[in-house]
Amino acid sequence: MSTSSTLWEIESPLGPVAFRVSGQGRPLIFIHGWGASSRYWQAAPAFLPNRRLIAIDLPGCGASPAPLEPVSLESSARAVLAVADALDIDRFALVGHSLGAAVALAVAGLAGARVERLGLVSFGIGANLYEDALVTLAGAQWQVAAAYWRPLLVWWRPWWEYTSTWRQALWALPPTPDLLARPLVRQPLDRSLLAQGIADLAAMDPLVAIETAAIMGHPRLKRLLQLPLPPVVLISGSDDPVFPPVNVEMLSRVLPDVQVVFIPNCGHVPMVEEPAACYQTIARFLDGENDYLS
Repeated sequence: MSTSSTLWEIESPLGPVAFRVSGQGRPLIFIHGWGASSRYWQAAPAFLPNRRLIAIDLPGCGASPAPLEPVSLESSARAVLAVADALDIDRFALVGHSLGAAVALAVAGLAGARVERLGLVSFGIGANLYEDALVTLAGAQWQVAAAYWRPLLVWWRPWWEYTSTWRQALWALPPTPDLLARPLVRQPLDRSLLAQGIADLAAMDPLVAIETAAIMGHPRLKRLLQLPLPPVVLISGSDDPVFPPVNVEMLSRVLPDVQVVFIPNCGHVPMVEEPAACYQTIARFLDGENDYLS
């Protein structure tokens, strides 16, 4: 969100959840991806002036403290719904990026008709049984790692928070930001955006990082795709290295009411790399315009 947005906080089933609010109109909730925060959506107000925009910091990310309870797909979804309930929002559109897209699917599964339209950015499923098996196995390994390391990482948490400023300063030293961003993005990013991304990644709670990594391989994700869903738009970079077009197209085949948009010369973070193309696509989708989609 832009600097004019207001940072709020409410209590959720996982503890305090921070979120940013700006604008007026029909509500649109944004959910960020792994290692990110609500700040990744900072360009949204310029392209969606007639919407009430709510960008959430998932537990353990951004300004939301790490919870004592384990983070799961369902608990993350309930944290999002807690924000909607606290703001007295009955029906809303929902957009999630990468990990946030998985959480958005879970929100739609829990909330049903409350979700009017669903945008999944930089998200897909396995292109074949082999890929599915690898992702499921990786998710199981992350779950085991989270359980094994939980006592130590919970004990270490106050020290992790205490050293946050030093860690962010260290990670911001060249060439670390470029080395971390280069595999994910197609276009060079503005230095301030790189610094912001590094700060969000450095601030992410280590245990939450492991627990949320396990979400992407959870079998429940595939089951969510079998539930009734609102109209969906899939937005992805044509050069996304995390979810290449083949994975996005595979996801489109299992959704009954879906449109697919590939943004040329774009990597894994369209709302940062190509904000105009990304947000204009979202705006037209929310307004029910389909003739621009391909």
